[in-house]
Amino acid sequence: MAQPLRSITIVGGGTAGWLTAAFLNRFCKAKDAKHDVEITLIESPNIPIIGVGEASLPSMVILLHQLGISETEFFKATDATFKVAAHFINWHHDDNGQPVEFLNVLNAPPSIDTRQLADYFVAFDSQRAASVAGMAYVRAYSPVVDIVRGNLAPRRPGQPDFSGEVGYTYHFDATKLASMLKDIATSRGVRHILDDVDAVNLDDRGFVKSLNLRRQDEHPIELVIDCTGFRGSILQQALGEPFESYSDYLLNDRAAVVQIPHKDPRVIAPTTRATAFSAGWNFNIPLTSRIGTGYVFSSQFISDDKAIEELLAFYGDQAKGCEPRIIPIRTGRVRNAWVKNCVALGLSSGFIEPLEATAIFMSDVGVRWLYHYMPTLDFEPELAAAYNRQIRRLYEEVRNFVQLHYHLNNRQDCEYWKAAREGVKLSDRFRENLKIWRHATPEDVDLESTFLFGGPVYTLVLIAKGFYKDAHLATAGCLSRSNYERYRHAVRESRPEQLKGLIGHAEFLRTGGKAPTGPFAVPHPANLTDFGPGNMKIKLPAYPQFPKRR
Repeated sequence: MAQPLRSITIVGGGTAGWLTAAFLNRFCKAKDAKHDVEITLIESPNIPIIGVGEASLPSMVILLHQLGISETEFFKATDATFKVAAHFINWHHDDNGQPVEFLNVLNAPPSIDTRQLADYFVAFDSQRAASVAGMAYVRAYSPVVDIVRGNLAPRRPGQPDFSGEVGYTYHFDATKLASMLKDIATSRGVRHILDDVDAVNLDDRGFVKSLNLRRQDEHPIELVIDCTGFRGSILQQALGEPFESYSDYLLNDRAAVVQIPHKDPRVIAPTTRATAFSAGWNFNIPLTSRIGTGYVFSSQFISDDKAIEELLAFYGDQAKGCEPRIIPIRTGRVRNAWVKNCVALGLSSGFIEPLEATAIFMSDVGVRWLYHYMPTLDFEPELAAAYNRQIRRLYEEVRNFVQLHYHLNNRQDCEYWKAAREGVKLSDRFRENLKIWRHATPEDVDLESTFLFGGPVYTLVLIAKGFYKDAHLATAGCLSRSNYERYRHAVRESRPEQLKGLIGHAEFLRTGGKAPTGPFAVPHPANLTDFGPGNMKIKLPAYPQFPKRR
């Protein structure tokens, strides 16, 4: 009978390494101490963490809950803020050449008579052909537009952790999150070795046998998890697993990153802002203490110096005295993330530009799938094959959705945006779907993988990009205009109640979300009205799993 693993070694700290350690320590603990798995993390004291500020997806909310981390303490320890949407600006132009904006929100729309809300919106809504179609569609089912316009928190003062009027996730300081996860993991029994790995020793089968540490003894290996970042010190360098580039699909290969102060610390946006520049895009991630920002760009179309110049000019006096640094980006994935007795997680496994904040999600889902496919000391090849198949599908899913934002742009003012639209490779399934979606709104069944991005979020982006501006869906004749109008009336009626009691995001963070006390202590509510449903709450599973975002 195959013997179970008794030890797992993680090489590399940072968010990916310590998230992996904390998760495995939480869920691999045996009831019988004799069968416990020892988790060890080896971290170099000489390699800094990459990160200027990080955005996440709703799976992060569930991860904190499952690890038993107080949301209140998380906010304090990591300078965290709420994120209720990604805010896209200037990725598309209207008929007058003016920038269009839209929100990618974290809630799925409801259906009417078993049909997607989008079908009704495209068939009957007067704003479906307007430049504000994306915002109008979100308003048709969610109060997020009003929350964003008012820079509000998604939770009322005094409400408990892990609750909110709409779906949300977080922005946070990646370095501080890694430190927090380290403290939690080590306090719960993870062994921490601060040392450099000088050599990786292989056995006759080509498995990792041991690691030579610079200051300590040789460290034996059963299962090793490579969290060494872009270097891929174990999987790529020692085991020789090749990297498969996505440069034919996505143009960006550099980032200029910098930390800047808030323009007004009394106003903190509850969004990650993605503003299109001349040869890429600018991310803006607000934390409580500062803003993490940067320019993700293509070196084919702009030099490092010019990119830095464009970034600093955009922020003006707000970035005065700040010095951006350049980070090379290698977009793609390793051919197989699990080879022999080594599994790569985080940047060691692959990277797709941070447009949809998928980096931490990839580490989160990667360790969850490893937990699901956990091998014995026989390292069953079918488990590795299943894991690799799922990871490949996930990376291709994220790549294709990120491409959607570029391919459907209509900008004519920059060569970069023309190339992003016309000069990159598209998968055959992606091309086929664009033809299908001229006649029907996206469904999950159209997609090869929907771990993260399903039909509803594709629909949102297509509407925002004017894809259905002149469309006549085949289902239109089967839909009831009166049903849609009754739905919209109900949504308008419910909106004031949804917004009631919400206060400014910055004020909520400053007060720690505490309920006001005393007879005259009242929060400053928003005086906003418009549309959206009242049943969008965060639901938390009681067992380890990752959520679908849409």
